[in-house]
Amino acid sequence: MDNVSIIDPKYMVGTFMYVVGYIKVTLFITITSVVFGSILGLLSALAEYNKIPVARRIAQIFVAVCRSLPNMILLYLVYYGLPIAFLGLEMHTGIHVPFEKVPAIAVAIVGLTLHTGAYLSEIFRAAIESVPQGQREAALSIGMTQFQAFRRIFLPQAAVFALPLFTNQFLSTMKSTSIVFVITVVELLGAAKLYVEDKCAYFEASLVLALIYWIMGIVIEFIFARLTDYLGRYKQGHSES
Repeated sequence: MDNVSIIDPKYMVGTFMYVVGYIKVTLFITITSVVFGSILGLLSALAEYNKIPVARRIAQIFVAVCRSLPNMILLYLVYYGLPIAFLGLEMHTGIHVPFEKVPAIAVAIVGLTLHTGAYLSEIFRAAIESVPQGQREAALSIGMTQFQAFRRIFLPQAAVFALPLFTNQFLSTMKSTSIVFVITVVELLGAAKLYVEDKCAYFEASLVLALIYWIMGIVIEFIFARLTDYLGRYKQGHSES
């Protein structure tokens, strides 16, 4: 009786060699979405913290909506909603936006940016509020401007509070990139699906993907852990001085 292997190691190697090149696509979408999401989240957090009337209400609506919607629903709304919005703009103003030339990866980044920014907004707001208000008043009393007080006093301390939560959100965004294949963006999961279509070896492909995501997660956690330690030492030295 011939030995039958339940798992095909050679096919797993072939899957790995095929999908490994798409790691850069996954990381590009992740990093870009987190960078833009951080900007959006910080602006939203500052609008709420400073109680800017109209901006605060817009920020609250943005956070409430984008945190409530599943990633895939939000992605579909962006993918199908933007062409409709631009078509309406053209009908009413005559301004044509060539949305058909926008690559799907840009749409994926917009969708993930909205979702990531909503969560980061709450993380940043909590981090800013964790810094005692008296430190802000003390900074202003010695002649610092609002921006100087934020950059020199608030930001370093808030970063120590926010970084562990920021790391979790970064990893969550990285894992969320696996849904962008539904709008034709080929990343790690999409590449694996294309590779196994002929043989339907989904279990082997899943093992390979699990290993890749696990290794990427370990590396990212290590990087952010070192950054957290550095900021912690900086905060301690700053408080002692």
